Amino acid sequence: MAPKRPHKDQRYRERCFPGADKEVFLPKAGGFAPLPYISRELLRHLKGADLKVWVYLLTRGGPQSICYPTYEDIMNSTGIQTKGTVSKSVNWLEKIGLIKVFNDSGVRRYLLRDPRLAVERLFELKKIGIDQVEDANDLLERMGLPLIVAKPKVVTIGTKKAVQGGK
Repeated sequence: MAPKRPHKDQRYRERCFPGADKEVFLPKAGGFAPLPYISRELLRHLKGADLKVWVYLLTRGGPQSICYPTYEDIMNSTGIQTKGTVSKSVNWLEKIGLIKVFNDSGVRRYLLRDPRLAVERLFELKKIGIDQVEDANDLLERMGLPLIVAKPKVVTIGTKKAVQGGK
């Protein structure tokens, strides 16, 4: 049986960047927060502060995908100047479904949610179109992950009673 060939990118790394194995971060060694590939479909919808807050929360979350830094912690670590900016970012991240926030007896706790939920929510909010959902699904399909089911938000319009007049 022939030995298994190294992955194509491993071969490129060895050819183009000799000795890189001593220079790269190895996720298997621990000490990392996963940033799902599907996140790249969200980048255009996250302003600077929103992106900083989200990445900071991801790096604070552990295996349970929960963290609870204060606004001051977030400000000090991200360079964001005001609590108002942090608050607006937290509210946006929650609105689009990247996080959930729970006030637990004065401690703000954050649940770090699957970015696929944000793609669904952005579609519901009409911030992205079906083409962008399909781009995200193409990426998910290549990775063998569940696809996003885009459901347009249904708005029901009440019916008015017909007013009949006359004698």
